[in-house]
This record gives sequence, C-alpha cells and structure tokens, in this order.
Amino acid sequence: MRIALTLHTSPVPPKRHSLRVGYVPYLQRLGLTPILLPNDVLDVPAYLEALDVQGVVLSGGGDIDPAHYGQANTYSDHIAPERDAAEFTALDYAVARDLPVLGICRGAQVLNVYFGGGLVQDIANELGSSLDHYRGTPHPLHIVDRHMAEALGVDTLEVNTYHHQGITAELLGRGLRAFAVSEVDGLVEGFYHPRHPILGVQWHPEKETPSREHDVRLFRRFFQGTLFLQRKHS
Repeated sequence: MRIALTLHTSPVPPKRHSLRVGYVPYLQRLGLTPILLPNDVLDVPAYLEALDVQGVVLSGGGDIDPAHYGQANTYSDHIAPERDAAEFTALDYAVARDLPVLGICRGAQVLNVYFGGGLVQDIANELGSSLDHYRGTPHPLHIVDRHMAEALGVDTLEVNTYHHQGITAELLGRGLRAFAVSEVDGLVEGFYHPRHPILGVQWHPEKETPSREHDVRLFRRFFQGTLFLQRKHS
C-alpha cells in the first residue's frame, strides 16, 4: 500500500522540509510504501492522484496555528502555515475517498482540529499536570473502548510521550471517539472516527516505546481495513 507521509517544515529561513529518522523503516515494517509529501506541492490532490496514494500518515513536528481552532496564540511554536495547509488539503482528499489516515503526535492533533476540535496549547502551563509529557517519559494509558482493547489485546498500554500540547475530552473533535486516555491526567491520547478510517495516537510508535508490539498489531489491522470491520456491523 502506498502511503503519503507528511513532512516538517522549518518555520524560519532558510526553510527546509525534513523528517525524523525512524518513520520510513517503521512504515515499511508494516508493509507500507511511504511516499513523501512536501508542503510546497502546488496541487496536493493532483500529486496524490498521480502517485496512486492509498492512505496518509500525518507525522509529528511543530504546532498548528491556533487560529485554525479559534484561539489566540499563547504557547504555540514552530508554526508552518504551508504545512497546515498541505495537511488539511491532504485530509480533504483522503476523507472524500475514505482512505485510511493515521495521525502521529502532531498528526493526531491535526486530525482533531480538522474535525472541529481544539487543543491545550501547553499542558504544563494550562493544566499543571504532574506528568511531563514532553521528555519521552513512559506513562500508562487506559484503553476505554472495548473494540480497541480487543484489537490491542490489553486494557492498559504504556507509551512514550513527546508533546507539550494535548487534547482533553471536552476538546475532542466532532464525531471522534477516544480509545486511550492518560491514567495520570485524563488527556485523550488515542482516538478514532467510527464512520471513516481515521486513527490518531499522541505517542510516537516509530521511536522506542514500551507499546511497540501492540502498536504493530493495531496499525497493521488498521491499514488492512480489518480494524473497523467489526464495528460497522456491531
């Protein structure tokens, strides 16, 4: 399966597109063929069509412009408007064709904003959580969705964490359903869309993480189209 993989764009000149090491080999191990999607492509739909893209992975990176979710900028940084535009256009393309979309870290936040949700712009300053979400500290998640617990094979999951922004239950986008919630502070760290093949995870499966085995099982089923098959008939 050919998957469009989005890139980070540096917010200051000289601007460069980049991708952290780990994404490409990880997706290849899942049986996927990553096709890089630069953020300055003149016509994103035509690019995806020409390359016969069959899904999208939204990678991690800088923050989304808070204007997209109706907030003034208080704690957001490393904003790249061209990346926001390219990813929202890619989502329009994928959702219209019911292609699978996986959002990782920032990518999950993009999905949430795309579906009308919002973000906590800085967890430490706005929520005062006892958990440092920014430095990779492993922490437990509670799997709150029965189907996802069956797919993962566990009721709890320990994951890494490299984000300073987050999603609360109140800020979850329209139609999205949480499946993984931080046991420490209740932040939503995994969600899906029940009518579209949309999956967002706040952790980084391409990095070292205690959840690697369960992640592989989950993402393989997701891209094979079997993860939501049961849900459609339940």
